[in-house]
Amino acid sequence: MEASTFHSSAYRLLAGEPVDAGIKRVVAAQVDDAIAGLRGEAGLEPPEAIHEARKDVKKIRSALRLVRDALGDDVWRRENDHYRDVARKLSGFRDAEILVEAVDGLGERFGPSARERFDGFRGQLDEENRAARDDGSVEHAMAGAAAELATGRSRLDGLPLDGDGWELIAPGLHRSYRRGRKRLRAVEEEASVTNLHELRKRVKDLWYQLRLIRDADRVLLGGLADHAHDLSDHLGDDHDLALLRDEVQRRADAFANPGDQRHLFEEIDQRRGELQFAAISLGERIYAEKPKRFTKRLEKRWDAWRDRKPVAA
Repeated sequence: MEASTFHSSAYRLLAGEPVDAGIKRVVAAQVDDAIAGLRGEAGLEPPEAIHEARKDVKKIRSALRLVRDALGDDVWRRENDHYRDVARKLSGFRDAEILVEAVDGLGERFGPSARERFDGFRGQLDEENRAARDDGSVEHAMAGAAAELATGRSRLDGLPLDGDGWELIAPGLHRSYRRGRKRLRAVEEEASVTNLHELRKRVKDLWYQLRLIRDADRVLLGGLADHAHDLSDHLGDDHDLALLRDEVQRRADAFANPGDQRHLFEEIDQRRGELQFAAISLGERIYAEKPKRFTKRLEKRWDAWRDRKPVAA
């Protein structure tokens, strides 16, 4: 394998690459990507740059969770809290955009008559988003987030990671799968907004972590990662609609008459019911195995992949 391969920005561990170095490479690439977007170097409009940066941060945190045991609790908490706080600085601007996207999604699903009923509500949201972009607060938040990401970037080389085997990542995979399985059971008992959101966070961890090791078995792990991605999307759409419902409740004055607001509530609830049914059905497939069996099955694929003789540099 050529040495330059190890400098790839791909969000995956590479064959023949030391695991500790691979995790640092992956995290560094996501940090650099987020900084470039937030500083306007990637040619993205602010809403898209914020969206992409928040996705990069989620990937960073999932990669760090994969090696949490190796990092130790103190270092892991410091790094996890750092990136969590960066994402929170941007979340308000992204949430405002999400509400408009959720409204538009309902309009596409329920047709022109539905769009007309909540046109005034959508107009209010869109106007407030434009005002936030025009007053400079978005750019200020983006610049601050980029600076904080650069601070975290400077600590990457010093992270106490040491190891090149399954033992470095196995505890993190086991924990992600076990926690997701537990959250699915909670959702099955009570599909509350909190339970569904917690499940989504655990599913995202599993999805990103499977992507990191997917080259060990592209058929098995790639398929499982795709299922986790779909489940994350179902749960994400449901959460967006839950936020939208709260906003609709607060803005009765945005509707021409109470009936329009009531119709929107009904459409939100109908769509959330569909998403939750699909999510639970898919979740039961993903989390069918017990965590130890799941981790052991992945270990066999990993060992077979890593035991292959790498191409000489």
